[in-house]
Amino acid sequence: MPQERMDNGSGQSAVRLQEPVTPCPRDLTYDEKKAAEAAFRGEPFNPAWSVAAATVYEGIVSAMCRMQVAALTDLDAVTVAEECLTR
Repeated sequence: MPQERMDNGSGQSAVRLQEPVTPCPRDLTYDEKKAAEAAFRGEPFNPAWSVAAATVYEGIVSAMCRMQVAALTDLDAVTVAEECLTR
């Protein structure tokens, strides 16, 4: 976490931790929504969609894959994890 040095008035410097800046939420664009829907349905990505839509798609697919791996407790989890990494 970033730190900021400041004078606390007594001649000694103090350190204040800065909170990370979080972006304001925004509505998804049309192609981002389509990419999200496709990811949840297991449909392929449409290369005509934007880079932002690709980010949404990959994020959802990746998260769903991690959830599946976490749900598995036997050796098949290793195979699923390797499959997720090759996407």
